Amino acid sequence: MSTIAAHHIVELLAQKHSKDVFVSECKDGPSSGGMLKMDGWAMKRSWANPCFYGYEIKVSRSDFMSDTKWPGYLNLCNEFYFVCPNGVIKPEELSKDVGLLIVAKTGTRLFTKKKAPYRNIETPDGLLLYILMCRAKVVKSTYYVEQEENKDYWSRWLADKNAKLDLGTSCSRKLRKSYEEQVYNAQRDLKIMKAEMEAYKPVKEICKELKLNPHAWRFEESFRKQIENLQQLTPPEVLEACNSLETALDNFKKLISVKSDKDQSVKSV
Repeated sequence: MSTIAAHHIVELLAQKHSKDVFVSECKDGPSSGGMLKMDGWAMKRSWANPCFYGYEIKVSRSDFMSDTKWPGYLNLCNEFYFVCPNGVIKPEELSKDVGLLIVAKTGTRLFTKKKAPYRNIETPDGLLLYILMCRAKVVKSTYYVEQEENKDYWSRWLADKNAKLDLGTSCSRKLRKSYEEQVYNAQRDLKIMKAEMEAYKPVKEICKELKLNPHAWRFEESFRKQIENLQQLTPPEVLEACNSLETALDNFKKLISVKSDKDQSVKSV
């Protein structure tokens, strides 16, 4: 007894004929008359090479052995197949006019165990009328369908365009704000740089007098060496004299300041 259900095999047949016309539980006419019903029927979408396929699903061997209706299906299709899980039907048990499809062990696809021969038949008018009247969905008109499709297309296009415009506006605002911030920061940094350059002008003049190039390699080392050399060239007594002179000048300034204050007091009296 197979664990694969008949409805699962119908789904596999529908996948196999995804680009064709496929009808499950397909009848050959009205239910009131002694109609036949196939588990699956398909029509290839081709004007040059049309083909009708008939399918009878069997999930148990007893069902296959007791079926006597299937010969009537041969007049409804160019190729007729039994479809079953592996082991239910043996290829040698079938007549030469019948093919066999087997469900793969994975249960995900069908493969051909025996190819059915192509047979010329008269067009099954009753079956086609049943499909048109009971199973097909006919649209109002080609013009109507095209208009609806165009309407949907342009509605989607307009919605997409508006979304892109909104996105563009939002991005434009963010870019403009970012640009303004960058310009402001650049102008601020430029002002700071100019101020620093003005402050370094005296240093530049000193470097020029000492014949030092600020852009030269190892400039800092050379600059420090020059300072050390200058300090070594100055005699200690000169430095002491300068310090004494500075002290004397400070005392002289204080003396002048006191005298000036006394003169102002005399004048006011």
